[in-house]
Amino acid sequence: MLSKRQIASGVIIWLLVFGAFVTLAGAGEFVETLSEISPTETATIFVALATGLVAMGSVLYVITRSLDLGFSFVEAVFLNTTVNLAHNLTPFGQAGGEPIGAAILSRRTSSHYEECLAALSAKDVISFVPAILMFVVGGIYIALFEQSVPGELRPLFAAFALVVLVVIGAVVAIHRRPAATRRVLQRVVGAVNRTLAWLPLVPSFEEAEIERRLRTFSDSIGAIASDRPTIVLASALATVAFTAQGVLLWLALAAVGINVPVALAIFIVPVSLLASGLPLPGGSGGVESVQVL
Repeated sequence: MLSKRQIASGVIIWLLVFGAFVTLAGAGEFVETLSEISPTETATIFVALATGLVAMGSVLYVITRSLDLGFSFVEAVFLNTTVNLAHNLTPFGQAGGEPIGAAILSRRTSSHYEECLAALSAKDVISFVPAILMFVVGGIYIALFEQSVPGELRPLFAAFALVVLVVIGAVVAIHRRPAATRRVLQRVVGAVNRTLAWLPLVPSFEEAEIERRLRTFSDSIGAIASDRPTIVLASALATVAFTAQGVLLWLALAAVGINVPVALAIFIVPVSLLASGLPLPGGSGGVESVQVL
C-alpha cells in the first residue's frame, strides 16, 4: 500500500507538473479562463466526471465478482479510484501502478496477490477493447470525414489505426501459443526477481514459487476470459467510461471557448492513455501533454 510519504511525494510531483503546465500557458490567463466557467458548466463537467469514474469502477466490480474476490459495488468504485491514484503517482502508468494497486486490493480481501493483479490486468485489457474500436473506427472516420482536422494531420490518424490493427494481430498470435508465452514470461519474471533481490526489502523467490504465482495469475486470467457475460458487460461499461471521459474533455474545452468535434474529443481520450507508459507521473505527465498536443 502507498505510504504517506509516497502519497505526499506523488502529490508534490503532480503539483510541479501541473504548475509547469500553468506556467507555460500563463498563470494570469489560466486564472482568468477558469473564472469564465459558469456554475452550470462546472456542474455538467462534474456529472461527466462522476459518470466516467462510476462506469470504470463498475468494470472492476464485474471482474472481481467473476473471481469471487468479495468486493461490494461501492468498494470497487472507491478502490478503482485509489488504484488510479497509484497509476498517476508512479512512472509508466499501469505498468508501475498495477503492482501497487494489486497490493491495495489484496489488503482488502483474503485473496492472493496474484488474483488481484489478474483482476486489474483484465480490467485494463478489457478496457482497451472499446478503445481499440475507437482507435480503428474513430481514426478512419476522422481521417476521411472530419473537416475540422487539418489535411496534413489526417494521414497520421489513418496510420495510427493501421498500427493498432498490426498490434492486435501480434497479440492474437501470442494468444495462440500460451505455453510458449508462459515459459518466456517465467524466464523474464525470474530474471527481474534475481536482479531486484539485491535491493533491500525485496524478497527472492525460488523458481517453483515463481511458477506457482504465474500459474495462479494465468488461471485467474483464464477464468475471466472464459466468462463471456463478464467480458461483454465489462466491455460495455468501459465503453461508457471512455465516452464519458471524452464528453468530459469536450465539455471542459467548450467551457473555456475551445470548440472541437465531440468525436475528436472521444478519440483523443484512449489515444492519450497510451502516453501513460512514459516515465512520468502516469496521469499528470504523459496523458495530459498528449491531450494538450
